[in-house]
Amino acid sequence: VHRQVAALHASCIDQGFLSSLGPRFLTVLYRAIDKSDTAVLLIEQDSNGVTGFVTGGRGMGPIYRAMLSDWPALLAALAPVLLRPRKIMGIIEILRRGGGTIAPGLPDHELFSIAVAQHARGTGAAERLYQALCDHFNTQGVPAFRIVVGDSLIPAHRFYKRMGAQPMRAICLHGAATSTIYQQDTAAAPG
Repeated sequence: VHRQVAALHASCIDQGFLSSLGPRFLTVLYRAIDKSDTAVLLIEQDSNGVTGFVTGGRGMGPIYRAMLSDWPALLAALAPVLLRPRKIMGIIEILRRGGGTIAPGLPDHELFSIAVAQHARGTGAAERLYQALCDHFNTQGVPAFRIVVGDSLIPAHRFYKRMGAQPMRAICLHGAATSTIYQQDTAAAPG
């Protein structure tokens, strides 16, 4: 399942830095998210395998620490990029940010990633996965979560607004690229 989730991430979220680290790295990442006590991986699948997924939790710091404890798989996954200084700097930036708060005053919990296979789009899969994450957080006593969306991702902005998320502030995470942080109240989510 983790390999299928990683492949779906690589094909659907191909603009992000994490995708550039390859499917082996993404497999280690999603295995760590799935095993974490502070995060959740929810999937939809059909007879052919995973058709969509959503992940969320309370910060990536615990996830990155779990990945480090699986160091043989992590090292094997990162071996192809370890000789590229730009990739190393990107990894360091992610690790530095992973334990910190990027949005003081906003919820600690966040939606990490959501993706739906091309053939499953338009079936309501994204909405069901988003609602499942809202329900998960709500049952955990989490009243709201945040979503960081790159400003160039116009369809994502439309989706989150349609789902009831409210834009809260703009931030710069990667150099000059700006993102908007949304807040979703779990009890107010559609459904």
